[in-house]
Amino acid sequence: MKQKLSVNKNRELPAYYLFFIGCVIGIVLPNLIYKMQWKQNTVSALYLMGIYAEKGSREYFWRVLRMRGGLFLLVAGSGLTIFGVLVAVGGMILLGIGMGMLMTMSILQFGFHGGLIGIGLMFPQFIIYVPCFFAVSKNVYEYSMRIWKNHSSFSGQVSTYIVKMLICAVVLCAGILSEVYCNPVIMKILIQNLKIF
Repeated sequence: MKQKLSVNKNRELPAYYLFFIGCVIGIVLPNLIYKMQWKQNTVSALYLMGIYAEKGSREYFWRVLRMRGGLFLLVAGSGLTIFGVLVAVGGMILLGIGMGMLMTMSILQFGFHGGLIGIGLMFPQFIIYVPCFFAVSKNVYEYSMRIWKNHSSFSGQVSTYIVKMLICAVVLCAGILSEVYCNPVIMKILIQNLKIF
């Protein structure tokens, strides 16, 4: 069994390459199919985020927690199955696509100011989310790969995996708090000073 484990340890998730590929797709895709409907959706999304965040931080917090926490539970749970490898690879590509598209759509919509808006939409929560997602994907990929190759889970390592996921969950909660309480303030300041609407 030790030989099997040592073989599997050499296989790591090529996270940075997958993320870069996703970013390139996210940058190129909107440039190819940019339409007026996307333009309107970007403006309304910014407007609704501001309104919804001002309505009540508690309601906004639970909404963000359901979205981010649900995704986290899905990804972390997949690590205990053979599907974790696919989820980790797909997740890294989708993270890159999402960030690339957000920046590209913001720039296509608002020009130079759009770049600042795009950064504002991701700050400060993505400083926490991105490293957290890299760590989660790496752990999910490695544990799922062991299951895939050896056709069984390792009971002694399940507890280690769960502890790592709990640490990532605490970090994720810090990101959620920054998204709910800091990001709307930053966006409000940016929108008022840039006068894009």
